[in-house]
Amino acid sequence: MSWLWDPTAFANGFWQGVFELVALALVAAFGTFVYQRRQARYKLREELIDSVNQFAVSLYKPRKLYQAILDQTCDPFANLADTSHREARRLETIYRALEDVVAATGQFRVLQVKLIPLYGHDKEIFGYYMAIWRYLKEVRDRMGRSETLYFHAERPNSTDAFYLMIDAFRYQIMVRPFVRRPPVLAKPSGAVLAELRRHGDEVYAAYFSGAAAKLPGEVR
Repeated sequence: MSWLWDPTAFANGFWQGVFELVALALVAAFGTFVYQRRQARYKLREELIDSVNQFAVSLYKPRKLYQAILDQTCDPFANLADTSHREARRLETIYRALEDVVAATGQFRVLQVKLIPLYGHDKEIFGYYMAIWRYLKEVRDRMGRSETLYFHAERPNSTDAFYLMIDAFRYQIMVRPFVRRPPVLAKPSGAVLAELRRHGDEVYAAYFSGAAAKLPGEVR
């Protein structure tokens, strides 16, 4: 039984135990770090989706109100006897709707600051982002000229392609993988930006190329 009291064996066993405990502690610390990092990213993704939802809600009312007034299917000032006063109030309402659309566009503009840390310059994510941004600019310009928002092949009774596109954008945010090493918050290179814009044009065409085409995400 003398080996039980061998100082060399005892020291070897002691240090082996210490090394195993340190290794376990390092593995646990690394696992905790990875878990916390992923949880932080999931939280950022939830906040991003909330921002998309807020943008969609903020845009819905002014866009629909503007078109309804333009189509004369909604006249909140019909009871006003003074025709000139009624027309002035109608123009004021249209102007406020344009202001609300511009404000919602600003909300959407800042989303890219939240997108890049999670997805980098992901082609699918930014393809939808570019397509939505293009549509918002067209809507703003048409409202500024008092033109209808039914352009391309849309009609009053057709599917709202724009909100289908927003739904698809939200879905891409939910399913696309996070980037391992986010790039700095800077404008992408010219080649990358050209590719993102090209894909954005493809996404845009898929939703607004014609009423006869079945839209992505549409159930018929």
